[in-house]
Amino acid sequence: YRLLPTLIGMMGAAYPELKRAEALISETLKLEEQRFKVTLERGLKILDEESGRVKNKILPGDVAFKLYDTFGFPLDLTQDALKAQGIAVDTAGFDKCMEEQKKTARAAWAGSGDTATEKVWFEILDEFGPTEFLGYKTESAEAKVIAIVEDGKRVEKLSAMGTGTVITNQTPFYGESGGQVGDEGRGEILGKGKYFTVIHTQKILGKLIGHHILNEEAAIEVGDTLSMNVDHKMRSAIRANHSVTHLMHEALRRVLGAHVAQKGSLQDADRTRFDISHPKAMTPEEIQKVEAMVNQEIGADTPVETRLMGLEEARETGAMALFGEKYDDEVRVVAMGRREGNRVFSIELCGGTHVKKTGEIGAFKIVSESALSSGVRRIEALTGDRVAAFKEEKAQQQAVAHGRVKAENDKLRAEMASLGGAVSKEIPTDTAEMEKENKKLQKEISDLRRQKATQSVDASGDVKDIGGMKFTGKVLAGFPPKDLKPMADDLKKKLGSGVIVLVATDEGKASIVVAVTDDLTGRVSAVDLVKIGAEALGGKGGGGRPDMAQAGGPNPNAANDAVGAIEKALAG
Repeated sequence: YRLLPTLIGMMGAAYPELKRAEALISETLKLEEQRFKVTLERGLKILDEESGRVKNKILPGDVAFKLYDTFGFPLDLTQDALKAQGIAVDTAGFDKCMEEQKKTARAAWAGSGDTATEKVWFEILDEFGPTEFLGYKTESAEAKVIAIVEDGKRVEKLSAMGTGTVITNQTPFYGESGGQVGDEGRGEILGKGKYFTVIHTQKILGKLIGHHILNEEAAIEVGDTLSMNVDHKMRSAIRANHSVTHLMHEALRRVLGAHVAQKGSLQDADRTRFDISHPKAMTPEEIQKVEAMVNQEIGADTPVETRLMGLEEARETGAMALFGEKYDDEVRVVAMGRREGNRVFSIELCGGTHVKKTGEIGAFKIVSESALSSGVRRIEALTGDRVAAFKEEKAQQQAVAHGRVKAENDKLRAEMASLGGAVSKEIPTDTAEMEKENKKLQKEISDLRRQKATQSVDASGDVKDIGGMKFTGKVLAGFPPKDLKPMADDLKKKLGSGVIVLVATDEGKASIVVAVTDDLTGRVSAVDLVKIGAEALGGKGGGGRPDMAQAGGPNPNAANDAVGAIEKALAG
């Protein structure tokens, strides 16, 4: 990434986008270098282990391929790293593994199956030309059926209760493209008085608009005239989400920097999803700034202007075009937001449907921001009534969470007091602060319980001598199993030398820990002893080290029997 300024100095005049995106390119290169450093270190470590197993000074091809395929370690680096040790790589074996992977991938990919159908679409386009889209001005229109495609083939009619794609000479339905989903709606076969449902609309070959139809009552035939009616509620929600994406795009560029560019999008009736070039997660403050900026434009309720103009003229107005996107000589320019000098807040080339005034969007809220891939972030946002519904749901979730945390806090405070511990008189009201106090109380309660349990062993004088070894065993009712090992460690220190058995009974189960001081592990093993205790508790197995082992069982009523069984085994 340190070479970037030199590259821009040499190539910036020919490629001005390099200068505009310098910060993004630099950050992305830096992150990629850091990631590759991790890959390199991990790969070299694995390679060092594998080279120790090499026979005949040749690293097997499947091992080199595993390094490449699983860990991202390139073959040439593997060869370079081994050269100094005089080890070669079985490249033929590597190539064989690579070919097998390609065969597997090809077999798993069933393909789109659209090749034959595409020929049909080209025939229809050549015969009738593009579908005329009327949806910018109306949501209802009459149209003539010019072609029907069913199961990839042209047919003359679509039977009742059948599904297929109907092409008309014109339509108010927007075909899915540019990130905006297609319209849905209803229609009538004029002259027959029968109805059908448009379940999806798709732009085909960039020119035709295909209506995916569920035909419910009567056959639709080529030549029929249809009354086509877009679902108004769905269209309104989609265009609000599409329009807000334009405002969000500009706000993101202003808050994060001019390097931000659209990398993908989806606008449906529920939300907008927008992918952008940006090397790191947005901060809460950045998200709030974007939301405030967009909501300010929505609140201004300014008209959304659309104009058809030549591509070069559009670029001269400052309209934002998507890098790599192909445009016709004549393009549709969408401008929205308040005017700032000679330009409005947002100007973009776009063929989608939009609100007439920004106020129709209602409200805007970012609900998710996450990483999609290296250098690309994904943002999901809501508009209109869904913002209020989201906030209400969030408030309810927070209220439930607060109630749960408060109940836990009350319980922990009462438990702390019963153990004789000190409890602050100030009760936090904020959920996050209460959660912090709960964690603190849980640790203090755990320490107190262990301390009291350890003291009770000392006070009761129940340390026995078995075969020249000190032994103590204790059953702890309602004691958390996670605290058994720390308590056993405390008792090992107090005993100096000996065997400790602790059984905790909690929530209808029993857990057992056996600890053996280091000086006795040559005579007895904690693992062997804990298995004896587990069997008495109705359990099996158990594991750990010779000095500390743990197991469990379903029968807490046998806790004393477990201690007795281990004591008996030691007495041998």
